[in-house]
Amino acid sequence: MRAVPVEIRAAAGFDPALHGEIEAAADELFRGHFGVLPWDENAAGPAEDGHRERLIEAVEDGKVLGFARLLEVGEFLHLEQLSVRPDRARRGIGAALVAAVLTDAAARGVRAVTLRTFADVPWNAPFYERCGFRTVTDAPSRFHTELVHTEARMGLLEHGERVHMIATPADTPAAPSSRRT
Repeated sequence: MRAVPVEIRAAAGFDPALHGEIEAAADELFRGHFGVLPWDENAAGPAEDGHRERLIEAVEDGKVLGFARLLEVGEFLHLEQLSVRPDRARRGIGAALVAAVLTDAAARGVRAVTLRTFADVPWNAPFYERCGFRTVTDAPSRFHTELVHTEARMGLLEHGERVHMIATPADTPAAPSSRRT
């Protein structure tokens, strides 16, 4: 059977029915890892107010397999969410999405791409390190400091060390326009 290329493309916006379903399915991996979801589902989400949102999707044969949800935060592009359908995990789709984010950031002249993640969850900080991110000890901006407080309200900090990570687009490899799975 011939592999179908995965197209990485910009999306019009977050569709709660489509992207929300992918996010919820991917979030179940945390339940498997921690025994529970590591956040209060009823707590207010990340500090998104006033920040323009961007979405990049991985699509195969018309089906969205995953997405990267980004916030434009001053001179940074913040990777708020990366989700891939669990049945398509470990096939390079997440890495292709991250590479596309970094390529997009470089084209836009963004200083750096940032994220917050669990330090010791295998598909979190270790994955992002392989994609060119590095851990930083200080919050890169006021937004990032506020994000720590939001995570505390959501209960994320009770389940393990969370870290700020940053990648400078100019220092990371370019993304392929499509990837075979």
